[in-house]
Amino acid sequence: MAGNPRHIIRDPKIDNNYLSYINNLSTGNNTTNVTSSHESIKQYVKTKNGIFNGAFGSVGHALTISSGELDLTANSTGAVVVRRMIQVNPESSTSDTIDKIETDGLELPYQELTLIATTNNTITLAHASSVSGTQKNIYCPGDTDYVLAPNEAVKLIYDPVNTIWIVTGSVGSSASTTLSALTDTDITSVSSGQVLIYDGSNSWDNKSLSGDVTINSSGVTAIEANTIGLTELSASGTASSSTYLRGDNTWATVSSGSTSFSGFTADATLDMGDYNIEDVNVLKINSGSANSADSFTMFGTSSAGTINLIDDTDSFIIAVDGTSRLSISDTLVTSSVPISATGIQDVGHVYLDGAGSNDLLIDGSASGLSYNVPTGDEHTFKINNSERMVVTATDTEIQGWIDIRNPTVGAPTNSAYANISGWIKIQVDGNNYRMPVWAE
Repeated sequence: MAGNPRHIIRDPKIDNNYLSYINNLSTGNNTTNVTSSHESIKQYVKTKNGIFNGAFGSVGHALTISSGELDLTANSTGAVVVRRMIQVNPESSTSDTIDKIETDGLELPYQELTLIATTNNTITLAHASSVSGTQKNIYCPGDTDYVLAPNEAVKLIYDPVNTIWIVTGSVGSSASTTLSALTDTDITSVSSGQVLIYDGSNSWDNKSLSGDVTINSSGVTAIEANTIGLTELSASGTASSSTYLRGDNTWATVSSGSTSFSGFTADATLDMGDYNIEDVNVLKINSGSANSADSFTMFGTSSAGTINLIDDTDSFIIAVDGTSRLSISDTLVTSSVPISATGIQDVGHVYLDGAGSNDLLIDGSASGLSYNVPTGDEHTFKINNSERMVVTATDTEIQGWIDIRNPTVGAPTNSAYANISGWIKIQVDGNNYRMPVWAE
């Protein structure tokens, strides 16, 4: 072919958004009115075989976070721009958080973005926060928020596949492994057993537990002595001077007394002190088995031990195997069986039932039987309340007849004593005298 070979343009078409960004620069001696001409654009960004050639820099911009969003499209002319280097300012105070990045959906594939925290300002990049519309998430190393300390920088790369901004680079000093280096802590004068407590505003502070509970460096907690009061209890009911706390965490009124002892078993001696046991219907002693030689023992006071029945119309009945053996009323003691005793003293009255074969049977000892009345007293024998014989310490008075039966001494041979029935023997001054007794 004739003539010189024509130049074949192999460079890709220049992006209109990029041209818009270049042409809107008005300061810094930047090239303006750049066209799509390849020769023109090469005046700003020189390349050789598709590789940047020469010094390469970026125009820095300062943007302010707005409600957690960093809007890279913000521009006084309203044009969408491509930004590479951003100084980030907090919305208020000296710290803020970036939750999402907005570029109006015109992110370049694998675009690099450098964020710089301005002096005295701390910026936190939130990991995987919520986004909507064309907003994009930020993904941080370790899936945790990244803290950008004052005058520190971090680089982000846009991932067009997952449509997210990825934080790259190593962790800066703001992400130190020591708690005191974190920007949201206020740790001073650390001592053993302290805990971190959020102050409700902007930091975690080291505090020692105070009040009723303490904790040591091993994490062992303890409740101080004499600290738990009524206000710390969660029991139901009402606490008062007449209630007590039951095992089921309920305040209950002290019972005035049980109406039944069913189911109760004593495991120790019941000491009543100076109190009484009253209104007992039936008292059974050793009802199951006789396991004591003394079934009932009573110790009287210095004056007397008294068993008293307060009812004139009733009586005490002592029974054996359900059969009455002794009955005691206010006027009479009745026994259904013989009474055997080594001595009965101070008896006011003895009533004998003559229905038996022996009204009164007294079995004397081998030395004899003594029927004795103390000096100054007397024995009075009555029949139907009529006095028949009175025996005193000095004489014996007999009222009525003396009947002597079955005489053992025979009558004299004298016929004058043939009809006598017996004799009365009288001793006077040591002499014995007999007086005959004739039949009437």
